[in-house]
Amino acid sequence: MTEAAKPEKDKAERRVEKAIELNASVDEVWKALTDPKELVRWFPLEARVTPGKGGKIFVSWGPNCEGEAEIVAWEPGKKFAYKEPMALVEWTLEARGGKTILRLVQSAFLGNEDWENEWYDSTSYGWGFMLASLKWALERHRGEERQVAWPRQKTALSRQEVYTQLHRAGNFFVEDPSAVLREGREYSLKTFSGDTFSGRLEFVRPLRGFCVTVHELNDALLWFTIEGTPGAIEVQAWLSAFGVAQSEIDRFQATWAAQLKRVFPN
Repeated sequence: MTEAAKPEKDKAERRVEKAIELNASVDEVWKALTDPKELVRWFPLEARVTPGKGGKIFVSWGPNCEGEAEIVAWEPGKKFAYKEPMALVEWTLEARGGKTILRLVQSAFLGNEDWENEWYDSTSYGWGFMLASLKWALERHRGEERQVAWPRQKTALSRQEVYTQLHRAGNFFVEDPSAVLREGREYSLKTFSGDTFSGRLEFVRPLRGFCVTVHELNDALLWFTIEGTPGAIEVQAWLSAFGVAQSEIDRFQATWAAQLKRVFPN
């Protein structure tokens, strides 16, 4: 029997649990979770939703990263949940003082294989960014269309080696970003391409990556993430921007893709 086919009794339930306060009404947050036009402002690149319990939600980041799930809870303004092949994702909403408390629980039965541990860790880290992205879209760019650049590069280096290279002076920033970046604090860094990026460090997770805001790109979010298991690591730079000239988005995609390839050759 393959690992994927092992019964749940041979595995343990693991949960990703997160909560965030949003300066938005419950109705606005509900719409952000369930309306395809709103979902693509903060979550996937493409979305489709057939509303109601028993309906479907489809999200896609491209042909190799997409899927459809059955909606198992649909209580407008209160609870939304869907069942993926590997996990159950549950959202609950609570109005509080004109704001909304949004809670996420993603549960799955997992063993201890490398791919399962990576899936769990990557999922937890990824939801951290997606919730920051939701907050950014609702509070700073409400109603604006999102623009995405997503250069990626596969590498045979280890996660530790990739993380070290990501912070090495001269690779992506003129100086070592770890010497400047402090969570929740302002920063200013000059990039390898001669641009200056400034803003705030939203979060950092050692060996995973970090996320910053970029004032110079109309308060965009820039997220660096290291995905994959040993021998199959991929380095990604995800830019979520709003109201930026498309030529700037295209330039970021081209220059950062080329730099990722230079720093992390296959």
